[in-house]
Amino acid sequence: MNLSSFLPAAAALFLTTTSGFSQDPKFHIYLCFGQSNMEGFPGIEEQDKQPVDERFKLMAAVDFPDLGRTKGTWCPAVPPLCRANTGLGPADYFGRTLVAKLPRDIRVGVVNVSVAGCKIELFQKDRFRDYAATAPDWMAGIIRQYDGNPYQRLLDLAKLAAKDGVIKGILMHQGESNGGDPEWPTKVRGVYGNLLKDLNLKSKDVPLLVGETVNADQNGVCAGMNEVIGKLPETIPNCHVVSSKGCAALPDRLHFNAAGYRELGKRYGETMLGLLDGKPASPTTPTGAPGSNPIIRDVFTADPAPLVVGDTVYLYVGRDNAKGKEMFTMPEWLCFSTKDMKTWTAHGSVLKPDDFSWGEPNSAWAAQVVPKNGKFYYFVTVKGNRTAPGNNIGVAVADKPTGPFKDAIGKPLIRDDMTPKAKRPWEDIDPTVWIEPDGTPWMSWGNGDCYLVKLKPNMTELGGPITKIDVPHYVEGPWLYRRGKLYYLIYAAMVPPNGAEQIAYATAERITGPWTYRGLVTGSAEKSFTIHPGIVDFKGRTYFFYHFAGLTINGEPGTLGRRAVCVEYLDYNPDGTIQPIKQTKEGVSAGHP
Repeated sequence: MNLSSFLPAAAALFLTTTSGFSQDPKFHIYLCFGQSNMEGFPGIEEQDKQPVDERFKLMAAVDFPDLGRTKGTWCPAVPPLCRANTGLGPADYFGRTLVAKLPRDIRVGVVNVSVAGCKIELFQKDRFRDYAATAPDWMAGIIRQYDGNPYQRLLDLAKLAAKDGVIKGILMHQGESNGGDPEWPTKVRGVYGNLLKDLNLKSKDVPLLVGETVNADQNGVCAGMNEVIGKLPETIPNCHVVSSKGCAALPDRLHFNAAGYRELGKRYGETMLGLLDGKPASPTTPTGAPGSNPIIRDVFTADPAPLVVGDTVYLYVGRDNAKGKEMFTMPEWLCFSTKDMKTWTAHGSVLKPDDFSWGEPNSAWAAQVVPKNGKFYYFVTVKGNRTAPGNNIGVAVADKPTGPFKDAIGKPLIRDDMTPKAKRPWEDIDPTVWIEPDGTPWMSWGNGDCYLVKLKPNMTELGGPITKIDVPHYVEGPWLYRRGKLYYLIYAAMVPPNGAEQIAYATAERITGPWTYRGLVTGSAEKSFTIHPGIVDFKGRTYFFYHFAGLTINGEPGTLGRRAVCVEYLDYNPDGTIQPIKQTKEGVSAGHP
């Protein structure tokens, strides 16, 4: 269909079917273009398919028959935002970040016209025909979906969108295919200038936001292009570069993975928010200084379990996905990593409860990963199906800390019926594992009762009887480790008169006890009934991880089932006791006092 004949009819249809979108200065429009990383590489995770804030809209650039979307009309901005066979991209979390932070009367709309693999020449008004004529068949097929002229499609839809709102910015992610081209900055400036001229816009009012390619810290194939991208603001007015540092990539090292797109999109959003406030935002800094709390801000996370492997801390968490007043809906375990305790790289989902043949979905409660003999063992809480009713402890195994993890034994390691004299029916949760210097592994767990058992060296069988550790005020969430000659049991406790969990601890000279209660490590977490500890030593410091419920994402506030992981420094007294920890917003951002 020729777009020139389509647009008047589409506009008429649009005005008659979406009367709520008359021109509105509080409807902010953003134009997006580029190649495959702006398209969104195929692969959309379950957490990204959930309904988005109704204030975030997409104007479809092509027809999406299977999704009921029509070119030139507004629809909810649920991915994919470019074409039917694309995936999650930076525009997704760009828009989600804006609507989460802007006043409730502000709406955000995006238009995304992008072509995988294309050079910037495809968006040049005087070059696109020659370039398109040489395009490989797969790219030519994409170009045909835009009637042979992606720039014109973007322009026409921009004019249509501008009838409903105000164009506030232009987002670009492109450059991988123009590596080594010294004229690329000039070409980008020309495309940006043409859009401004053809839409009667001014650069001072409509910034250009350009994202870096996959970064060198991810061994990005095109990371060298980022030096060129970084100089764009020197030649293009009101141009701002969005850093990709720490944004996780796919194995091809050309494309970001879903977690990387979330983080990059959030950074586009934070950059734009700073510009809307009249002050440049730091493109490399998510909300709050690096290392401030909470440390993960684009997804609700709980039950932190840190692990040090060489020069890297890996952080394993359960993803909170409770809606409304739901309690705990936790579909999967996620992994993040850092080399400096301030900048975190997301590795996405590494395990789900229903990856166990006997497991029920949405039960990804507290868990811990421990290494042994070149393998990584994930001890997890899983609610069992009819073949393993009740709460159980399972174990999965992987060759790398980022997985993929697989069920190691095909059945629970600890079944609910193995602890019959429990105080509570959900007692078999929250495993923690400590491996002695001689290789002997021990596991502790439990709610209401704190259990202890020796494991066999293979990590997948019990090596002794199940016993109980008797410590005051114990509730759940143990974390077991040894420092010097002392064993430490850190746990969530109910200490009167406080009505929410706090973190207490006990010490012992032998792992089997007797244990001496030492008091509180820290108090209750903000807005959260639960709190869960995780402790590691890293580069000469000790770090204490926990969760609270003080984070709001896309207008949804934290609560019992929507928590966020935080971190603080932990210090010991000369006698081995732990100095009380104050929970802070600063976290570890300012360095150890």
